[in-house]
Amino acid sequence: MASVKGPAVICLLLILLSFGDGERFHFPDKAQLELSDVLNKECGSTEYEERDRPAEGRLQESPWLALFYYPDESVHFCHGTLITRSYILTTAVCASNIVVNETSVVLGEYDLNTEQDCEGVKCADPVQRRSVEKVIIHEGYNQETFMNDIAMIVLDREVLLSDSIKPICLPLIKFEIGTVNQPNVYNSLWTTLQRPQQYWMRYVELDDCRQLVGHKINLNEGQICARSYNNKTIEMTGGAGSALEVEYHNRMYQVAMLSIGILESEAGTPYIYVDIPKYVKWIHDTVKNN
Repeated sequence: MASVKGPAVICLLLILLSFGDGERFHFPDKAQLELSDVLNKECGSTEYEERDRPAEGRLQESPWLALFYYPDESVHFCHGTLITRSYILTTAVCASNIVVNETSVVLGEYDLNTEQDCEGVKCADPVQRRSVEKVIIHEGYNQETFMNDIAMIVLDREVLLSDSIKPICLPLIKFEIGTVNQPNVYNSLWTTLQRPQQYWMRYVELDDCRQLVGHKINLNEGQICARSYNNKTIEMTGGAGSALEVEYHNRMYQVAMLSIGILESEAGTPYIYVDIPKYVKWIHDTVKNN
């Protein structure tokens, strides 16, 4: 009988793993998209596949970004991200300032100074505006330490998905940033400029972050730090609730959410983010139960 060659053994093992033990084994992509029956549906895809993103966002590049406005105000006060057709993920700090049936949520925005957004001959769909039906703040939120700074906003009605509006994917299984599959992490948001900016960021280890922010804040479980990759001063005004995004297998995942920045800090000082993988179960259960 002929001996089985090495490559054939590898192929056989892959087949056995994928079919023989289906209750416990999942390939990463399948797990990310199917472990939740309410999250990661129609999520994370755009026409832009390159991992190096320009400083200024392109039309329909971050179609999950949402902006919150006070009544009769023309400048947003916070960000959020669409995670289902009717749920927006944001911070508890932002949610505390939202008034049910009054605060306006805008999705599908790009250029704040134009009525219809176009690049060349390509034009986006009109923005969609929604009211807030319900605010759900994490039960463990502490407004002094910013611990559990996470909340969910339920829209008064579902949004219509398109190339301009779609949910972002969430990491149902945590993957490590910095490996060959996801080298670049970006914080996308509107600042004082008319189009969204895409800041190239990098993680800062928690112990290092504690030294850099000093006595100004005590970092807790569920918080992580990131700063400008080039240690530049970046503008984050009104950016709370915006996404720290990473490309993974041609989909964009939100791995963290901007929580707070240290006022009057030096260039390169880290920003504090909510570590999304630590809250995925809370997010899933909140959507499922409401």
